[in-house]
This record gives sequence, structure tokens and C-alpha cells, in this order.
Amino acid sequence: MVNPELAVHGFVLLGTDTVYAVHTPTFTAPCDFQAALRVTLDTDTYRTARKRYGTSALFTVSPRTLLLEDLEPGASFPADLYFGRFGRDGELLGETRIEIEERVYFGHVGEPPAGPLALRYVLFGREQLYLAHALTGPPDFDQILTAQLAGEWLALGVAGEAAARTVTIPNRPDDLAGRLRPGEQFTAEGTELQVLAEVYLETADLAEEA
Repeated sequence: MVNPELAVHGFVLLGTDTVYAVHTPTFTAPCDFQAALRVTLDTDTYRTARKRYGTSALFTVSPRTLLLEDLEPGASFPADLYFGRFGRDGELLGETRIEIEERVYFGHVGEPPAGPLALRYVLFGREQLYLAHALTGPPDFDQILTAQLAGEWLALGVAGEAAARTVTIPNRPDDLAGRLRPGEQFTAEGTELQVLAEVYLETADLAEEA
């Protein structure tokens, strides 16, 4: 019998010194969740390539099939590392083993609430800040951005830790046309941020619920 929670979970890799793996979700179980994990890799291939191509370059990993319970701190799994998007036009760089240090963010996606939706992002990071679009329901878009904080990191209330915070973007619709774009500055709940670059954008995988 096939375990319904067994699936290939793709991830976008972010960062150089502190590395994050951000799950690329769909609206179909068992991939119907968002997660940002602080991780370590057992090879220098990714770090070397990241330094070469910069903070906004897209790197992804395609693990062997794994269970959701394998995404707990202390767990590790082998994965294929790609420059670009695995399964599409990405270039295979080799295999690496990923060890999970911390669950920075985890949440399931589902049906959107009734009424107009506010544009929301999950903000996380240490040396570099990142914004991941908070999904609601189909159709939707998955987006990851690099950002910088206009002020002290203490303004987030996390004192340099890798905790995540959900921020609402005022006066913006929660759709593809209303998404944040590089160069924009905004204030969300008293936090001033500037968007630097778009690392990842996906719409096809989130067009509808299978």
C-alpha cells in the first residue's frame, strides 16, 4: 500500500552562511503546506555556486521521496541539487545531504476566507531577509523575494534569531497583479522594508486544486 504522505517535496535554497530550504507547495496533499527550514548541507557545491551567481539566483533541490515527519529538526535526507528549477530547465550540480536545523515557518494551505484578501508575506532571515508569499487557495502564486529592513532587526522582535513573521501589505490585492516587485518600499505593521530581487515565481502549480 502506498503511503499517502510519501511524495517528492521540492525546495528552493536561499542564503550562503545561513541556508534556508523553502518548500514549493501545491494545493494537493501531501504537498499542500508551506515551510521554511534552516538547514545545513554536507557539500560545498551549493555555497560555491551561490557565491558565484549571487543572492538572487535560483537554486532548488529535489529530495528522494520523504515523509512529512522527516521535515523535523535533526532529520536529514539526500537530494539532487540544481542551478535553476528542477524538473524544468535546471542544471544538475550533484547530490547533497540536507540536515534540518530548525523549522522557521510551517503552515498548511487551504480554501481562502470569504471576502477580499489582503496581500501577505512570511518574513524571515538572518544576514539576508526573505519574503515568501502566504498562500490561501487556488488560483494563487508562489513567490520568494529578497529584502532589506529599513531599521534595526530588533524591530521585528526576534533579536537576530531566524523566527518568521507574517506581514500584511496595506492597500494591495492578494493576486498576481498586486504582488510585490523588486525596488518597491513599503511599511507593514510598523516595519519598513525594501524589496531587492525576485528569486522565485510560480503560478502553474497553483492554478487549481487537483
